[in-house]
Amino acid sequence: MTETQQNGPDPEYLARLPEMGELLHNVLIKYLIEGGFPENNTKEIYLKIYDFVSHYANKDEESQHLYEYFKKIINENANIFVEQLKKKANSEIIDAFIDISNRMDILCSYLTKTFSYVDFYYVKSKGCANLTKCALEIYKNILFTPFQKTLTIEVNKLLKEDREGKKEHRVKIKKILLIMKFMDLVNPKIVKEKNAIIWSEANAEVKAEDIKTPIQDYWYDNFKQDTEQFVTTKAMKDIQNRSTPEYVVIELEFLKEEKERQKELINIIFHERLCTIVYQQIIGRNMKELVEMDSGVKNMLENNKLDDLSNLYDLFKNYEPSLHEIAKIFKQYILKRGTALRENKEIYKDPKKMVPELISLQREINTLVTKCFKNDSILQLAKDRAFFEFMKTDYYSKQVAYYLDFCMRAGFKGKDPGAIDEALNDIIGLFRNLNTKYIFQQETEKKMSDRLIKNATLSINNEKNFISKLKQESDLSIVSKMVGMMSDLEKNKKEGEDYKNTNNKGTPYNIKFNVQVISNNAWDITNKNLIQIKLPRMFKSCVEDFEEYYFKKYPEQKLHWYFNFSKLEIQYLYLPNKNISVSTLPQILILLLLETYNQLSIKKIAEYLECDIDLVKQSAQGLVFNKTFNPKGQSNQGVIIPINALESQEFSDKDEIQINKEFKILKQKFFTIPMPKKKTEEELQNEEKVSSEVYKKYQDHLIQSNLIRIMKSRIGQVTTHNWLVSQTIKQIDKLTAQPQMVKDNIEKLIEKNCIKRDENNKGCYEYVA
Repeated sequence: MTETQQNGPDPEYLARLPEMGELLHNVLIKYLIEGGFPENNTKEIYLKIYDFVSHYANKDEESQHLYEYFKKIINENANIFVEQLKKKANSEIIDAFIDISNRMDILCSYLTKTFSYVDFYYVKSKGCANLTKCALEIYKNILFTPFQKTLTIEVNKLLKEDREGKKEHRVKIKKILLIMKFMDLVNPKIVKEKNAIIWSEANAEVKAEDIKTPIQDYWYDNFKQDTEQFVTTKAMKDIQNRSTPEYVVIELEFLKEEKERQKELINIIFHERLCTIVYQQIIGRNMKELVEMDSGVKNMLENNKLDDLSNLYDLFKNYEPSLHEIAKIFKQYILKRGTALRENKEIYKDPKKMVPELISLQREINTLVTKCFKNDSILQLAKDRAFFEFMKTDYYSKQVAYYLDFCMRAGFKGKDPGAIDEALNDIIGLFRNLNTKYIFQQETEKKMSDRLIKNATLSINNEKNFISKLKQESDLSIVSKMVGMMSDLEKNKKEGEDYKNTNNKGTPYNIKFNVQVISNNAWDITNKNLIQIKLPRMFKSCVEDFEEYYFKKYPEQKLHWYFNFSKLEIQYLYLPNKNISVSTLPQILILLLLETYNQLSIKKIAEYLECDIDLVKQSAQGLVFNKTFNPKGQSNQGVIIPINALESQEFSDKDEIQINKEFKILKQKFFTIPMPKKKTEEELQNEEKVSSEVYKKYQDHLIQSNLIRIMKSRIGQVTTHNWLVSQTIKQIDKLTAQPQMVKDNIEKLIEKNCIKRDENNKGCYEYVA
């Protein structure tokens, strides 16, 4: 025996090998070629082959021979299958390849299982490719690659037919694409699951998207071109002579089918890429034309076509740039509606008419954003910017503040808590869009102060609810004074209870006497609110009694009496019905004087009371011309009446008045509190001018304080002009600072020597310590 023979496979192994080949042919090859297993002894034959391989697989020469023999069998059969496929026409290639692929799967599965001991010994010791990998490599190179181009063309034809409504080929498409998928496996494994042969990735740590897919990429490149051509042609055909809503409905249905098709058939790796192509052709190419058509977005908005808008959004949301096209027209629509409200002279100056219209517009637009645009951030931003743009003047801040005051005084009367809460949310929604939030804050503080001092609010709970909502929307600085007012009311309530526990039980000289003590700077009260007036003894005694109580409790405090805010209830004993009026302190003092002197001139009354004559005129007008009991403004119908005939409802210094003992009114209780004097146009313009100047100073102060704070935090760092401007704008929330405003205030701080320009770079700044 030669050396070569001695180093070759065991003669016994070589002698038994033909028998094993015959068994394989009878069990497996016969099935693959002829289509049927032997009915008997299948398991027994399998075990014989398995035992043969396991017996020799741990021997070097024999295991190597078995490894090559395994590849030879697969190679030979793959070539047989190739010859069978070559006889098929292109139109038959899909069905034929699926059938032969099933046979090849069985061959690979059976052999890798039967020769598994070769993997355990030879592959492991030599570090070569395992049996599964070898099988797939032969499968791919010999059987699949020669037909790859034809298969790609034919499967794409079937996909096109599927798009056209012929869905009977889906199973074929799915099988061919699955074959393409496992041809790209890096570390394949093959198992039998529920009578099916499954190829998959053996390495669990390797994700599908990490696997290189040259075969699938080849198919995708061809299919991508077909897709683009098909969808482009379809979109061009569909848009011809169709309105925007019609086109949208057609394409939504197509996209629904396309998504289902891709979800069922297409590898997820390519799904998003294909969707992008489809969206680009269906939406991107036509988006401007669709939104600008006569039946486009403008028409849908103006005619309240909510279903059409919802459908349009459902289509356009798949291609983000198209949403910006909707946003442009949506913003223009809101601006147009808002401008129309401002130009409506019938409601322009009346917040009770103007603000409800604003709220109605806000609700309508919010409905569009919520129901039609599904709260999309792009459309939400367009809405916010539009409201913000047309509500940028302080006019809106004042109107909203005045309307809130009306609601708190009378507008919420008779409404249930749910409706009130909704109305407050609407007002907060408008506040959110105000540019000049500081103006709203100032006006709201003034109005709240006046309401609470005069006890003119319908409900303290409503006031607290509003403050809570405003605090959630902004910050504590916005509501600090309002919170202070509420705190004073709580303290005052306790103070009133303590005063009632004194010896006179809070009723000195049998007068029910309530005092409201306000102790901080939250209230809109200045020295202008102080009036000089001479009190009669009984009123003066009430004041002294409360001061005695208060200074015992708080000896270091001081009290200033604001009598112009006082209210009294007066009972008219000389009238048949003994009516009661709610009046001011100056009014009852006038009536007491007239009881004593019968009739007096306005001037004389002012001298007796040692007060300003205009206060007497205003108080007297309330006793004569108040609309609650004298709607026609007749001079002889008041609680008091002038002696001489008046040419107007204005009193002069010399006019004399007396008590009207014939006064009649149906209501048991009535009001004589004078109405505020209507301001002239000139006075309103002057107030507007002063307000604008105050606001300008506030703007400058706010911007400069933020500039200094930012610069202080950046000592030693380079601060460029553009960065400083952008950061300052970001950090100011009470107004929208424009770049020019920030630039002007940077110059002012340079003049004040708070910051300076960098000597080496004039576009940068340094903080001056």
